[in-house]
Amino acid sequence: MEPISISRVQSYLACPLKYKFEHVDKIPKPWRAAALAFGSSVHAAIEWFQKERIAGRTPILPAVLSVFNADWYAQNVEPLVFGDKDSKESLAEKGRELVQLYVEQASKVPTAVEAPFEVELADPSTGEVLDVVLRGRFDLLEEGEVLVDAKTAARTLDDRGIQQHLQLSAYALAYLLLYHRVPRLRLDQLLKTKQPRIEKRETARTVEDLAWTAQLIRRVAGSIAAGHFYPNPSWRCSECEYFAHCQAWRGE
Repeated sequence: MEPISISRVQSYLACPLKYKFEHVDKIPKPWRAAALAFGSSVHAAIEWFQKERIAGRTPILPAVLSVFNADWYAQNVEPLVFGDKDSKESLAEKGRELVQLYVEQASKVPTAVEAPFEVELADPSTGEVLDVVLRGRFDLLEEGEVLVDAKTAARTLDDRGIQQHLQLSAYALAYLLLYHRVPRLRLDQLLKTKQPRIEKRETARTVEDLAWTAQLIRRVAGSIAAGHFYPNPSWRCSECEYFAHCQAWRGE
C-alpha cells in the first residue's frame, strides 16, 4: 500500500469519486477555486518569513509581502473561480493585510517549519501496527512541543470544529508515534473577514482520540486500495471542478 497523506484522507472523505478523478484518473482540473490559491499564497509568504527567522535573519515586512505578491501573481496565471464577494484585487488586499498581521504578531522563533515526516501507522492505545505509512509535513513547531497549523478561512471554527480538526489530529498522531509524546496543539486561523484578523486557538488530543484517528486513516487507505469510489452529493457539488465528469458517471 502506498504512503498516504492526511490531505488525501480528507479528499477521500469529502468525496471518494472526486478523489478518483483527481488522484487515480489524474484528470486535469479546468479551473481552481480562488480560495485555495489564496491560502497557498498566504502560506508561501509566512513559510518564507519563518524560515528566514530560523536562519537567524529578521525579514522586513516589504520583503515578506513581495513573496505573497509574487505567489499570488503565479496562482492567477491559470484560471481561478472567485466567490461572489471576491476578486483578484480584493483577495490580494486581504492577503497583504493578513500577512502583515502575521508578521506583526510573530513572537517565538519556531524550531522547525514544513518539517517532513513519514511514519508507520499504529494504534497508540494498543500498539497494533496498521500496515499504512502516513506521510506529510508539520506546518510549524515551537518550543515546548507545540505543533501549530496555520490556515486561511472565511470564518472561525467553533470549539467542536477545533476538536474535530482532522489535520491537527493526524499531525499529533504522527508526532506521538515518532517521539512517544502527545504534543500541544494550536490552530492559527488567518481570517479573511471584512476586517481581517488572526485567531490562535489551543486544543488537545488524548491517546484515545489519536487511536480513533489512526483507525480512520487505516480504513480510508484500505478503501482507496480496494477501489471503493462513489459520489458523495452535497453542497460542495456546485463548486466542484469535476462536476461534469460526475454527472457523466455511471458506476465505472
